[in-house]
Amino acid sequence: MRRLVSFVFAFLFSITAIFSAPSVSMCAQKPTNETPVYATLPWITSMARFIVGSTIKIEPLTAWNGTGTLKNLHRVPNNAAVIALDPLDAKRHGLSAGRAGLYFLYENLPLPPEKRNSLQFDASALPFLSQRLLMVISGLKPENYAFYQRRLAEFQSHVESTLEVGKSQIQDMNILDLSGAASPWVRAAAPGAVRPPEYLWAAWTKGERLRELSLAVSEASQRRWWVVTDAWTPRDIMAAAENAPQKIYIEPPTGDQDFFVYLHGIYLQMWNSLVKR
Repeated sequence: MRRLVSFVFAFLFSITAIFSAPSVSMCAQKPTNETPVYATLPWITSMARFIVGSTIKIEPLTAWNGTGTLKNLHRVPNNAAVIALDPLDAKRHGLSAGRAGLYFLYENLPLPPEKRNSLQFDASALPFLSQRLLMVISGLKPENYAFYQRRLAEFQSHVESTLEVGKSQIQDMNILDLSGAASPWVRAAAPGAVRPPEYLWAAWTKGERLRELSLAVSEASQRRWWVVTDAWTPRDIMAAAENAPQKIYIEPPTGDQDFFVYLHGIYLQMWNSLVKR
């Protein structure tokens, strides 16, 4: 079933990639090494920085605080180029779709909020997202396309190698996965991790059926499973997980933390907890 879900999600992205090309504003001020391009989301910033190297300065508009909430960092200067996930993402940052210099990875990304919040942690989505980002970036500096293409290949290779290392570390780890946004990355390396069904997760998020939540945590604890949460885990679920004797909490990335160092750090943290038990 998990393989089927991954296939459907990947298929959705491939179809979207065919029918929804990134928008490129011809009115944008072309960036130089000194003129920054702004990115709406922290993970778009990290991915873009990897691909462009030193050819373009990428600045984030937002960063995650300790609770996984986005906080604003910059106001966008007039005529500055901005990369957003899609028009909905841009709107949340006060940017209208017709703004000069606004670039979208997708013109329309039909995903529910919980899927949108997990994109940076989904190994099946990252290749599509990085390819879309390449298209936008190469539109800004087409003369560097060959370099960006090589960097894209390196990015995708890093994703695969980081995932393989994670699998070697935690694939046999017994886990009750109560993480929020990071859940796809956890389960990618630990296919046996148990995830509550969506109807229960939705109820727990609303503060309902909490007795069943307590029973799930208690059962996992009796079996000596690890209970994994993250900064995006809903409040009531997080509170229940506090009662677990073996728990792991995944923090959001900080500042300019390297994207792959952070992703690998999740697996390393889980592996360290396992070997120290």
